[in-house]
Amino acid sequence: PKAKRQRCLVHVGRNLINKVRVKDRKAVINDFKQVHWAANREAAELKLNEFANNWHRTYPKLIKDLLKMPNLLTFMDFPPAIRQSLYSTNLIENFNKHLKRTTHRKEQFPTEDSLDRFLVSQFNAYNEKSLKRIHRGFKGLQDTLEASFI
Repeated sequence: PKAKRQRCLVHVGRNLINKVRVKDRKAVINDFKQVHWAANREAAELKLNEFANNWHRTYPKLIKDLLKMPNLLTFMDFPPAIRQSLYSTNLIENFNKHLKRTTHRKEQFPTEDSLDRFLVSQFNAYNEKSLKRIHRGFKGLQDTLEASFI
């Protein structure tokens, strides 16, 4: 219930460059990157507004859609040490790709129950593996994060 949602800024950036002219792509993505390189939430909001002001005449619909996007700056609510891990969904996508590969090898499951058992075994294996690793930036922040979500 206390989970926070974050839109993947990597995908937002890719979406932006796919909708702008080729000659503007480099400038647009460099301006957009300033948003997630900001020092704090206020600075990120300021950078986002600057980005919108710079590009709204050229790409009004794109900027309007970007500004309406929810959960764009949620990662700024967290300590700077872990923001780099949070603005992208790479960890989740990697696990989803792993699930897809392993279920594809099985080709078919006789019942829904067998699929459920297989998926739970994959989740447990992933959790076991993940318990032994600490993702970059999270080591010193465990108490802070637990206090925020418990």
